Amino acid sequence: MSPTITLCHEPPDKDRMNALLGEYYDLMIQRIVDMGGKDPSGDGDAIEEFWQEIDSFMPPKGRLYIASTEDGTFVGCGSLKVMDQTRGELKRLFVKPSMRGTGLGRALVQLRIDAAREMGLTELYVDTVSANVEMRGLYAKLGFEEISGYDGCATAKLLPELLPYLTFYRITL
Repeated sequence: MSPTITLCHEPPDKDRMNALLGEYYDLMIQRIVDMGGKDPSGDGDAIEEFWQEIDSFMPPKGRLYIASTEDGTFVGCGSLKVMDQTRGELKRLFVKPSMRGTGLGRALVQLRIDAAREMGLTELYVDTVSANVEMRGLYAKLGFEEISGYDGCATAKLLPELLPYLTFYRITL
């Protein structure tokens, strides 16, 4: 059975979200290290940072979509945060490896694109680890263009040492 994608109107269950984010960050950190980068996990708790900015992902300011199985297990997520009156930033797209190839990642991106349009945004930006070939391929298929960077990039503000290991994208809505 395919997972159900839910728009969160309040913060999701913390234990299940922390488990999903932990798996996501572990994978991204490993890819950064494999590229020759330093493990950034000692520089601050990325999961705690997610919870500190949770309000920016809740309507009307942003969007957080969670994909879950029938038994309630979180298997994917994606968030949208408003940067200013016209721009938004996609953050934390993750689909558990067991669910890859099912169209779940595409659905999580498309829902956020549609939400951004409804919110009146005209551009979306996203960054990803350069070794994250799954996400890079998906963004290219959906019409995102690769760019050199963007003002207001949350990852660049939080962990500027990761910039050499990131690829940036933009789409005009």
